[in-house]
Amino acid sequence: MLNIAFGQSKYYVDNLSENVKRGLRQKVRRGEQSGQAPTGYVNDKLNKKIVPDVERFRLVRKMFEVYATGNYSLKDTRNLLAQKGLVSKNGKVLTVSNTQMILKNPFYYGMFLFNKELYQGKHEPAISKKLFDKCAEVSARNAHPMKRGINKHVFRGLMKCAECGCGITSEVKKGHTYYRCTKKKSICTQKYIREEFLAEQANDIIKKVSLPSEWKEFMLAELDKEQASSFHSDALFVQNLKNQIKSVEETLDRLLDAHLDSTITGEEYIAKKQKLLNQKVDFSEKLKDFERKGNRWLELSRQFILDSNQAIIIASEENLEAKRDFLKKIGSNPRLASRSLLLEISKTLGEFWRKPPSRRFATLRILAKKRIPKLGCRGRSRTYINSFKGCCPTVRRPGNKIFLY
Repeated sequence: MLNIAFGQSKYYVDNLSENVKRGLRQKVRRGEQSGQAPTGYVNDKLNKKIVPDVERFRLVRKMFEVYATGNYSLKDTRNLLAQKGLVSKNGKVLTVSNTQMILKNPFYYGMFLFNKELYQGKHEPAISKKLFDKCAEVSARNAHPMKRGINKHVFRGLMKCAECGCGITSEVKKGHTYYRCTKKKSICTQKYIREEFLAEQANDIIKKVSLPSEWKEFMLAELDKEQASSFHSDALFVQNLKNQIKSVEETLDRLLDAHLDSTITGEEYIAKKQKLLNQKVDFSEKLKDFERKGNRWLELSRQFILDSNQAIIIASEENLEAKRDFLKKIGSNPRLASRSLLLEISKTLGEFWRKPPSRRFATLRILAKKRIPKLGCRGRSRTYINSFKGCCPTVRRPGNKIFLY
């Protein structure tokens, strides 16, 4: 008798467990995460959904943006956001491990984990996948940080040796910081360079891509004119696409009615439905692309102009960190050769500065409409600028490259 009672209890427990698992799988298929909402979100108990927290949602986004710069450690990021008001649900300051868990949680870019498997969520993402990947890169780079003393070696890790490809390290001798090749791969003849001389070369490079204030004002005014003239045409284009999508949906409804009334055969219905659905997908993709991109080239051009105008200010200041960050923005693959700093400038800047001043705004307009992401974009083709006359570069191409030094 006791065995029968135990058997019924076991059956009840197993059945209850299976029902709970079935419910969880159903929520996953709907794109809903179960359990407690992560930091920055709250559980909507009425609708049984996870929604953004009005107070902390923007602060979590700011956390990702701050950490992605690479200038802050996990502790510094935590402290900075705590000053802005980002705390846990019980009002306490987040721990460093909590901060790390947030930065590694895919929930914040629209996905979530269930049984160690990634699923698409229906909640509102806080950040983009690109920003999440950038934070992951910074975290991987900081996993084995270099030992730091009281001296800050700003340009360490920025360059490589142009002769052997090794990294450039730094050391302090007699009160001065020197940068040199590590010479770990092979024999290298490159010599050291003092930080002051390296900073001077960085200033020269930054000045060569600076934009005078009068040019900035002129170009920004032209962008405002472009934005005003394109407003009505953009609205008309969007409305036309929406009307076409609505027309296709109405045609699908009429087609279904005709099929139910046996006016057309099943084969005709399937063929015409497939054609209409393809048209609807095409119109929807065009609408999404335009809403996502639209006139974003205006924003890109405006940011390009403002960044270029700030170059002369950065070059005149003593902030070495700002100089280093600006060099990363305008180019890539910095190298040290014969005590000279070489920087690979993006095609964007090369093509922009090669044009005469009267044609630069038109060139910027064309480049931005080709979806150039920002100042110093990392395209496949590179250009190296050699010499400038004032702010207009004269370009010499040895082979298929131009060097800036």
